[in-house]
Amino acid sequence: MREIKQHRSQAKQELMAAAAARLLIDEGPSAVTHRRAAEAAGLAAGSGNYYFPSKKELFRAAVAGAEDLRSESALKVARDCHGGEESLTSVALRLMAIYFAPKLGSNVVTARLNPILEAGHDPELQEIIRNHQPLLAGALNIGLERMTGQTLASNDMKLLMQTIGASLLYGFALGEDDLLGYSARSIARILDLLDVRVAAAPDHRPACPAGGPEAQPSTAQAR
Repeated sequence: MREIKQHRSQAKQELMAAAAARLLIDEGPSAVTHRRAAEAAGLAAGSGNYYFPSKKELFRAAVAGAEDLRSESALKVARDCHGGEESLTSVALRLMAIYFAPKLGSNVVTARLNPILEAGHDPELQEIIRNHQPLLAGALNIGLERMTGQTLASNDMKLLMQTIGASLLYGFALGEDDLLGYSARSIARILDLLDVRVAAAPDHRPACPAGGPEAQPSTAQAR
């Protein structure tokens, strides 16, 4: 009987953690409360503290769940990418959608980047964020390869990921009306400097890159 109760308790805790992760992604850190997470999980509103005694424990569970969901969703979005994008700016927008999967919106700074900034004050949160970065980098390279036929080396991918976050924060600080567009243009510039080029649609893609079969970018790795 005790084992059954423990199993049920663990299942409810997992439901609440998943609900907290979804709240974090959709609305940001302020939405992650015991009451809201419990209600979203279909549990009694006052039961949240039983499954997560402190706000800190609940938030850590939310961040871990959100990063798991983010990585899984990023891979799905990346696999849906294809050639034929009109410009590096449109490629950049799709890369942003991969990086902030499953949901990229105009509130991306407050809802998605703020938890990453908060991780700087908590070593456990830092570790959660850090451990998911290789998965996100892999998804970005899959999407990039599908759109351009190229991938980035490790250090260049780190630069791209840093640019995504930094350009959003800078644009937010400046009060840019079109924050995503502002960030996409900055990312596109980095892609251009890394010698990434837009690929033609599959039916019209040339057999070889411009300049002949041996012409390959210096920092981007053609496959």
